[in-house]
Amino acid sequence: MPLKKIFQWALLMAGAGASVVLLRALHVPGAVLLGPMLVAIGFALSGAGLELKSGIFLPVQAALGCMVASVVSWDLLQLIADHWVVVLAVNVLSVVAAGAVAVVFTRRGWLPGQSAIWGLSPGAASTMMMLGEQRGADPRVIALMQHLRIVFVTLTAVAVAGLVGAGGGPAASPVPATVFLAGAVSADVGAVLGALIAAGVAVAMATKWRQAAFWLPLVVGSGLHLAHLSTVEVPIMVAAVAFAFGGCYAGLRFNRKVLLDCLHLMPAMLLGILLMTGSCIALMWPILCSFEGIDALTAFLAIMPGGIDAAVAVAHGMHASVPVILAVQVMRLIVVTILAPQMARLVSRYCEPR
Repeated sequence: MPLKKIFQWALLMAGAGASVVLLRALHVPGAVLLGPMLVAIGFALSGAGLELKSGIFLPVQAALGCMVASVVSWDLLQLIADHWVVVLAVNVLSVVAAGAVAVVFTRRGWLPGQSAIWGLSPGAASTMMMLGEQRGADPRVIALMQHLRIVFVTLTAVAVAGLVGAGGGPAASPVPATVFLAGAVSADVGAVLGALIAAGVAVAMATKWRQAAFWLPLVVGSGLHLAHLSTVEVPIMVAAVAFAFGGCYAGLRFNRKVLLDCLHLMPAMLLGILLMTGSCIALMWPILCSFEGIDALTAFLAIMPGGIDAAVAVAHGMHASVPVILAVQVMRLIVVTILAPQMARLVSRYCEPR
Protein backbone atom coordinates (compact mmCIF):
# COMPACT_ATOMS: atom_id res chain seq x y z
CA MET A 1 0.00 0.00 0.00
CA PRO A 2 1.40 3.45 -0.93
CA LEU A 3 2.57 5.62 1.94
CA LYS A 4 -0.05 8.23 1.01
CA LYS A 5 -2.87 5.69 1.45
CA ILE A 6 -1.49 4.54 4.79
CA PHE A 7 -1.44 8.15 5.96
CA GLN A 8 -5.02 8.69 4.74
CA TRP A 9 -6.28 5.57 6.52
CA ALA A 10 -4.50 6.62 9.71
CA LEU A 11 -6.01 10.09 9.41
CA LEU A 12 -9.48 8.60 8.86
CA MET A 13 -9.18 6.37 11.95
CA ALA A 14 -7.88 9.24 14.04
CA GLY A 15 -10.67 11.51 12.81
CA ALA A 16 -13.30 8.84 13.48
CA GLY A 17 -12.02 8.33 17.02
CA ALA A 18 -11.88 12.06 17.69
CA SER A 19 -15.42 12.53 16.36
CA VAL A 20 -16.74 9.88 18.75
CA VAL A 21 -15.02 11.56 21.71
CA LEU A 22 -16.34 14.99 20.68
CA LEU A 23 -19.93 13.87 20.06
CA ARG A 24 -20.04 11.88 23.30
CA ALA A 25 -18.77 14.96 25.17
CA LEU A 26 -21.65 16.88 23.59
CA HIS A 27 -24.03 14.07 24.65
CA VAL A 28 -25.05 13.34 21.06
CA PRO A 29 -26.92 9.99 20.83
CA GLY A 30 -25.38 7.35 18.56
CA ALA A 31 -22.01 9.10 18.56
CA VAL A 32 -20.09 5.87 17.94
CA LEU A 33 -21.95 5.39 14.63
CA LEU A 34 -22.69 8.97 13.57
CA GLY A 35 -19.21 10.44 14.12
CA PRO A 36 -17.26 7.97 11.95
CA MET A 37 -19.99 8.14 9.29
CA LEU A 38 -19.74 11.92 8.95
CA VAL A 39 -15.92 11.85 8.96
CA ALA A 40 -15.93 9.13 6.27
CA ILE A 41 -18.35 11.15 4.12
CA GLY A 42 -15.95 14.08 4.35
CA PHE A 43 -13.05 11.90 3.19
CA ALA A 44 -15.14 10.42 0.36
CA LEU A 45 -16.29 13.79 -0.95
CA SER A 46 -12.75 15.22 -0.70
CA GLY A 47 -11.64 12.72 -3.33
CA ALA A 48 -9.38 10.71 -1.01
CA GLY A 49 -10.30 7.55 -2.89
CA LEU A 50 -10.52 5.35 0.22
CA GLU A 51 -12.75 2.31 -0.16
CA LEU A 52 -13.81 -0.59 2.04
CA LYS A 53 -14.63 -3.73 0.10
CA SER A 54 -17.90 -5.40 1.04
CA GLY A 55 -16.03 -8.57 2.05
CA ILE A 56 -14.16 -6.65 4.74
CA PHE A 57 -17.53 -5.63 6.19
CA LEU A 58 -18.61 -9.24 6.78
CA PRO A 59 -16.97 -9.59 10.25
CA VAL A 60 -18.73 -6.38 11.31
CA GLN A 61 -22.07 -7.80 10.20
CA ALA A 62 -21.31 -10.99 12.12
CA ALA A 63 -20.47 -8.99 15.26
CA LEU A 64 -23.76 -7.12 14.94
CA GLY A 65 -25.56 -10.45 14.64
CA CYS A 66 -23.91 -11.55 17.87
CA MET A 67 -25.01 -8.30 19.56
CA VAL A 68 -28.64 -9.02 18.71
CA ALA A 69 -28.29 -12.67 19.75
CA SER A 70 -26.93 -11.58 23.14
CA VAL A 71 -30.27 -9.99 24.08
CA VAL A 72 -32.60 -12.58 22.57
CA SER A 73 -34.53 -14.15 25.42
CA TRP A 74 -37.77 -15.98 26.03
CA ASP A 75 -39.22 -12.71 27.30
CA LEU A 76 -38.33 -11.01 24.01
CA LEU A 77 -39.86 -13.85 21.99
CA GLN A 78 -42.97 -13.66 24.16
CA LEU A 79 -43.10 -9.91 23.51
CA ILE A 80 -43.01 -10.54 19.76
CA ALA A 81 -45.63 -13.29 20.07
CA ASP A 82 -47.96 -11.05 22.09
CA HIS A 83 -47.75 -8.24 19.53
CA TRP A 84 -46.94 -10.14 16.35
CA VAL A 85 -49.90 -8.75 14.38
CA VAL A 86 -48.85 -5.12 14.95
CA VAL A 87 -45.13 -5.86 14.54
CA LEU A 88 -45.71 -7.68 11.26
CA ALA A 89 -48.27 -5.18 9.97
CA VAL A 90 -46.17 -2.04 10.51
CA ASN A 91 -43.20 -3.59 8.76
CA VAL A 92 -45.23 -4.85 5.80
CA LEU A 93 -46.89 -1.44 5.53
CA SER A 94 -43.50 0.31 5.56
CA VAL A 95 -42.37 -1.78 2.58
CA VAL A 96 -45.69 -1.17 0.78
CA ALA A 97 -45.45 2.58 1.46
CA ALA A 98 -41.92 2.69 0.03
CA GLY A 99 -43.19 0.81 -3.02
CA ALA A 100 -46.08 3.26 -3.49
CA VAL A 101 -43.73 6.26 -3.40
CA ALA A 102 -41.42 4.50 -5.85
CA VAL A 103 -44.30 3.81 -8.25
CA VAL A 104 -45.19 7.52 -8.39
CA PHE A 105 -41.58 8.56 -8.94
CA THR A 106 -41.10 5.93 -11.65
CA ARG A 107 -44.30 6.71 -13.56
CA ARG A 108 -43.61 10.43 -13.40
CA GLY A 109 -40.08 9.88 -14.66
CA TRP A 110 -38.58 11.85 -11.77
CA LEU A 111 -35.85 9.23 -11.43
CA PRO A 112 -34.35 7.19 -14.29
CA GLY A 113 -35.72 3.73 -15.04
CA GLN A 114 -36.72 1.82 -11.95
CA SER A 115 -34.06 3.39 -9.72
CA ALA A 116 -36.68 4.69 -7.27
CA ILE A 117 -38.12 1.21 -6.77
CA TRP A 118 -34.80 -0.24 -5.69
CA GLY A 119 -33.39 2.88 -4.06
CA LEU A 120 -36.27 3.53 -1.65
CA SER A 121 -36.41 0.09 -0.05
CA PRO A 122 -36.42 0.58 3.77
CA GLY A 123 -33.56 -1.87 4.23
CA ALA A 124 -31.39 -4.56 2.58
CA ALA A 125 -29.34 -1.87 0.79
CA SER A 126 -26.74 -4.21 -0.74
CA THR A 127 -29.42 -6.63 -1.97
CA MET A 128 -31.38 -3.80 -3.59
CA MET A 129 -28.27 -2.49 -5.37
CA MET A 130 -27.42 -5.94 -6.70
CA LEU A 131 -30.95 -6.78 -7.87
CA GLY A 132 -31.49 -3.31 -9.33
CA GLU A 133 -28.34 -3.54 -11.42
CA GLN A 134 -29.40 -6.98 -12.66
CA ARG A 135 -32.72 -5.44 -13.78
CA GLY A 136 -30.95 -2.69 -15.72
CA ALA A 137 -31.37 0.16 -13.22
CA ASP A 138 -28.49 2.59 -12.64
CA PRO A 139 -26.55 1.14 -9.67
CA ARG A 140 -24.98 4.53 -8.94
CA VAL A 141 -28.38 6.14 -8.38
CA ILE A 142 -29.54 3.21 -6.25
CA ALA A 143 -26.37 3.27 -4.15
CA LEU A 144 -26.56 7.02 -3.62
CA MET A 145 -30.24 6.85 -2.61
CA GLN A 146 -29.66 3.97 -0.21
CA HIS A 147 -26.76 5.65 1.54
CA LEU A 148 -28.48 9.03 1.59
CA ARG A 149 -31.37 7.22 3.29
CA ILE A 150 -29.08 5.75 5.94
CA VAL A 151 -27.47 9.12 6.70
CA PHE A 152 -30.78 11.02 6.67
CA VAL A 153 -32.55 8.51 8.92
CA THR A 154 -29.60 8.34 11.33
CA LEU A 155 -29.50 12.14 11.60
CA THR A 156 -33.28 12.19 12.12
CA ALA A 157 -33.00 9.55 14.84
CA VAL A 158 -30.28 11.54 16.60
CA ALA A 159 -32.44 14.67 16.43
CA VAL A 160 -35.50 12.83 17.79
CA ALA A 161 -33.40 11.27 20.55
CA GLY A 162 -32.04 14.68 21.49
CA LEU A 163 -35.52 16.25 21.61
CA VAL A 164 -37.51 13.39 23.14
CA GLY A 165 -34.94 11.30 24.97
CA ALA A 166 -33.31 14.20 26.71
CA GLY A 167 -36.45 14.75 28.66
CA GLY A 168 -36.32 11.27 30.10
CA GLY A 169 -39.32 9.55 28.64
CA PRO A 170 -41.53 7.28 30.72
CA ALA A 171 -40.40 4.08 29.10
CA ALA A 172 -38.25 1.75 31.07
CA SER A 173 -36.18 -0.89 29.38
CA PRO A 174 -36.47 -4.38 30.93
CA VAL A 175 -33.27 -5.21 29.03
CA PRO A 176 -30.93 -2.20 29.27
CA ALA A 177 -29.01 -1.19 26.17
CA THR A 178 -25.74 -1.79 27.98
CA VAL A 179 -26.32 -5.54 27.65
CA PHE A 180 -24.91 -5.18 24.15
CA LEU A 181 -21.67 -3.86 25.54
CA ALA A 182 -20.26 -6.39 27.95
CA GLY A 183 -16.90 -5.62 29.46
CA ALA A 184 -14.31 -8.34 29.92
CA VAL A 185 -15.46 -11.81 28.88
CA SER A 186 -14.18 -15.24 29.82
CA ALA A 187 -12.09 -17.36 27.48
CA ASP A 188 -15.03 -19.69 26.79
CA VAL A 189 -17.37 -16.82 25.95
CA GLY A 190 -14.69 -15.23 23.78
CA ALA A 191 -14.21 -18.52 21.93
CA VAL A 192 -17.95 -18.78 21.25
CA LEU A 193 -18.02 -15.21 19.98
CA GLY A 194 -15.02 -15.83 17.70
CA ALA A 195 -16.52 -19.08 16.39
CA LEU A 196 -19.86 -17.42 15.58
CA ILE A 197 -18.18 -14.55 13.74
CA ALA A 198 -15.87 -16.91 11.82
CA ALA A 199 -18.74 -19.22 10.90
CA GLY A 200 -20.89 -16.32 9.69
CA VAL A 201 -18.11 -14.94 7.50
CA ALA A 202 -17.21 -18.38 6.13
CA VAL A 203 -20.81 -19.24 5.17
CA ALA A 204 -21.33 -15.80 3.60
CA MET A 205 -18.21 -16.20 1.46
CA ALA A 206 -18.98 -19.81 0.52
CA THR A 207 -22.63 -19.22 -0.42
CA LYS A 208 -22.19 -15.70 -1.85
CA TRP A 209 -25.17 -14.73 0.37
CA ARG A 210 -23.67 -11.75 2.18
CA GLN A 211 -26.50 -11.54 4.72
CA ALA A 212 -25.49 -14.93 6.10
CA ALA A 213 -22.72 -13.12 7.96
CA PHE A 214 -25.42 -11.45 10.05
CA TRP A 215 -28.09 -14.14 10.15
CA LEU A 216 -26.00 -17.19 11.06
CA PRO A 217 -24.50 -15.70 14.27
CA LEU A 218 -27.93 -14.29 15.13
CA VAL A 219 -29.80 -17.59 14.72
CA VAL A 220 -27.13 -19.91 16.15
CA GLY A 221 -26.17 -17.50 18.93
CA SER A 222 -29.81 -17.02 19.90
CA GLY A 223 -30.30 -20.78 20.02
CA LEU A 224 -27.28 -21.26 22.27
CA HIS A 225 -28.42 -18.38 24.45
CA LEU A 226 -32.02 -19.59 24.77
CA ALA A 227 -30.97 -23.19 25.47
CA HIS A 228 -28.49 -21.99 28.13
CA LEU A 229 -25.76 -23.93 26.34
CA SER A 230 -23.51 -20.89 26.14
CA THR A 231 -23.44 -17.18 26.86
CA VAL A 232 -23.15 -14.79 23.94
CA GLU A 233 -21.53 -11.51 24.98
CA VAL A 234 -19.87 -8.77 22.96
CA PRO A 235 -17.05 -6.81 24.65
CA ILE A 236 -17.45 -3.04 24.64
CA MET A 237 -14.47 -2.49 22.34
CA VAL A 238 -15.74 -5.02 19.79
CA ALA A 239 -19.17 -3.35 19.80
CA ALA A 240 -17.66 0.13 19.49
CA VAL A 241 -15.40 -0.93 16.60
CA ALA A 242 -18.33 -2.63 14.86
CA PHE A 243 -20.51 0.48 15.07
CA ALA A 244 -17.63 2.77 14.02
CA PHE A 245 -16.67 0.47 11.17
CA GLY A 246 -20.29 0.40 10.00
CA GLY A 247 -20.38 4.19 10.00
CA CYS A 248 -17.15 4.42 7.99
CA TYR A 249 -18.36 1.78 5.55
CA ALA A 250 -21.56 3.72 4.83
CA GLY A 251 -19.75 7.07 4.63
CA LEU A 252 -17.03 5.90 2.25
CA ARG A 253 -19.61 4.53 -0.19
CA PHE A 254 -20.29 8.12 -1.22
CA ASN A 255 -18.43 9.22 -4.32
CA ARG A 256 -17.80 12.79 -5.43
CA LYS A 257 -18.11 11.97 -9.13
CA VAL A 258 -21.35 10.04 -8.66
CA LEU A 259 -22.66 12.80 -6.41
CA LEU A 260 -21.94 15.42 -9.09
CA ASP A 261 -23.40 13.25 -11.84
CA CYS A 262 -26.59 12.78 -9.81
CA LEU A 263 -26.80 16.37 -8.59
CA HIS A 264 -29.76 17.14 -10.86
CA LEU A 265 -31.59 14.14 -9.36
CA MET A 266 -30.89 15.18 -5.77
CA PRO A 267 -34.21 17.01 -5.14
CA ALA A 268 -36.20 13.96 -6.27
CA MET A 269 -34.00 11.62 -4.22
CA LEU A 270 -34.36 13.70 -1.06
CA LEU A 271 -38.12 14.08 -1.58
CA GLY A 272 -38.50 10.32 -1.96
CA ILE A 273 -36.44 9.64 1.16
CA LEU A 274 -38.42 12.26 3.09
CA LEU A 275 -41.75 10.73 2.03
CA MET A 276 -40.60 7.21 2.88
CA THR A 277 -39.33 8.32 6.30
CA GLY A 278 -42.57 10.23 6.89
CA SER A 279 -44.62 7.12 6.14
CA CYS A 280 -42.58 5.20 8.71
CA ILE A 281 -43.08 7.98 11.28
CA ALA A 282 -46.85 7.68 10.72
CA LEU A 283 -46.54 4.00 11.66
CA MET A 284 -45.31 5.00 15.13
CA TRP A 285 -48.94 5.32 16.23
CA PRO A 286 -49.82 1.58 16.10
CA ILE A 287 -46.63 0.81 18.05
CA LEU A 288 -47.43 3.42 20.71
CA CYS A 289 -50.96 2.02 21.03
CA SER A 290 -49.90 -1.64 21.11
CA PHE A 291 -46.96 -1.51 23.54
CA GLU A 292 -47.89 -0.08 26.92
CA GLY A 293 -45.66 2.47 28.66
CA ILE A 294 -43.28 3.25 25.78
CA ASP A 295 -42.41 6.75 24.61
CA ALA A 296 -42.14 8.36 21.18
CA LEU A 297 -38.38 7.79 21.02
CA THR A 298 -38.80 4.04 21.42
CA ALA A 299 -41.56 3.96 18.79
CA PHE A 300 -39.46 5.94 16.30
CA LEU A 301 -36.32 3.85 16.79
CA ALA A 302 -38.42 0.72 16.39
CA ILE A 303 -39.86 1.76 13.03
CA MET A 304 -36.97 3.85 11.64
CA PRO A 305 -35.82 2.56 8.23
CA GLY A 306 -32.14 2.96 9.01
CA GLY A 307 -31.13 -0.49 10.20
CA ILE A 308 -30.99 -2.30 13.51
CA ASP A 309 -27.39 -1.23 14.18
CA ALA A 310 -28.27 2.46 13.89
CA ALA A 311 -31.36 2.03 16.09
CA VAL A 312 -29.39 0.28 18.83
CA ALA A 313 -26.51 2.75 18.61
CA VAL A 314 -28.88 5.69 19.12
CA ALA A 315 -30.87 3.87 21.82
CA HIS A 316 -27.74 3.14 23.83
CA GLY A 317 -27.76 5.26 26.97
CA MET A 318 -31.19 6.77 26.20
CA HIS A 319 -34.56 6.18 27.87
CA ALA A 320 -35.68 3.73 25.21
CA SER A 321 -37.14 0.24 25.50
CA VAL A 322 -34.59 -1.93 23.75
CA PRO A 323 -36.80 -5.08 23.69
CA VAL A 324 -39.54 -3.23 21.79
CA ILE A 325 -36.98 -1.82 19.34
CA LEU A 326 -35.53 -5.27 18.79
CA ALA A 327 -38.95 -6.89 18.40
CA VAL A 328 -39.89 -4.55 15.55
CA GLN A 329 -36.45 -4.26 13.93
CA VAL A 330 -35.76 -8.01 13.89
CA MET A 331 -39.13 -8.55 12.23
CA ARG A 332 -38.22 -5.80 9.75
CA LEU A 333 -35.05 -7.66 8.78
CA ILE A 334 -37.14 -10.71 7.98
CA VAL A 335 -39.87 -8.79 6.13
CA VAL A 336 -37.51 -6.65 4.04
CA THR A 337 -35.28 -9.59 3.16
CA ILE A 338 -38.26 -11.64 1.96
CA LEU A 339 -40.81 -9.09 0.73
CA ALA A 340 -38.90 -6.07 -0.59
CA PRO A 341 -37.07 -7.85 -3.47
CA GLN A 342 -40.30 -9.56 -4.54
CA MET A 343 -42.26 -6.30 -4.49
CA ALA A 344 -39.48 -4.49 -6.34
CA ARG A 345 -39.49 -7.13 -9.08
CA LEU A 346 -43.29 -6.96 -9.34
CA VAL A 347 -43.43 -3.17 -9.52
CA SER A 348 -40.52 -2.90 -11.96
CA ARG A 349 -42.22 -5.40 -14.26
CA TYR A 350 -45.53 -3.57 -14.53
CA CYS A 351 -44.61 0.05 -13.85
CA GLU A 352 -43.25 1.97 -16.84
CA PRO A 353 -42.55 5.73 -16.90
CA ARG A 354 -45.21 7.81 -18.62
